[in-house]
Amino acid sequence: MNTDRVWALVPLRQLAGGKERLAGVLEPGARRCLVEAMAADVVAALLAVPLPPQQVLLVSADPGVRAMAVQLGVGSLASREEGPDPLNGALTAALRHAAASGADAVLILHADLPRANPGSLGALLAAGPPGPSATLVPDSAGTGSNCLLLSPPDAMPLAFGADSRARHRAAALACGIDFREFPDENLGFDVDFPGDLARLVNPQQTPDNAAGERTRRWIRERQAAAAR
Repeated sequence: MNTDRVWALVPLRQLAGGKERLAGVLEPGARRCLVEAMAADVVAALLAVPLPPQQVLLVSADPGVRAMAVQLGVGSLASREEGPDPLNGALTAALRHAAASGADAVLILHADLPRANPGSLGALLAAGPPGPSATLVPDSAGTGSNCLLLSPPDAMPLAFGADSRARHRAAALACGIDFREFPDENLGFDVDFPGDLARLVNPQQTPDNAAGERTRRWIRERQAAAAR
């Protein structure tokens, strides 16, 4: 797939108060720093594919996220935290924006994928078949959608949320488009629960599964603080 006309959307609800499921093991300030580090690493991986900076958008209602996009040198799109399904609503609006701006395909990926890297992302884009299609990277639990590549951007309705893997498959079949899955150990790893955090902080790291630079720095700082 030619990346010249591929856009990437990275939804990020908020910086402060994010990752509530980690509240039992991380204080609010540490959670915010982790959220920022993982999002920055996702953006860096996308830019290294390479995707043009103006075609990488952070999608959020949080002004802090949009300020972060400026610091990272990429675009942003303001979303509205309203309605019964704000995430899919915000991403659907972002898909329309990308299509109107000339996108032939759009990659949606979450901001909490600390092991996202340009090799895995490039392979995902290369796996996208010609013609109307959806290519999905399932999460490590096997029920979610960590990445979703749509060609064209309006190929099918979005179904992020509980059991999104099965719901996206059903949506693709209902629309009559090619649906494929692209299992990837790095893109399938997200950080939602304390067990995920333990795997992140104490991995059997190799060059193939290491976290991104900003997340590794966060880990080193946490370990140094704990050793004092």
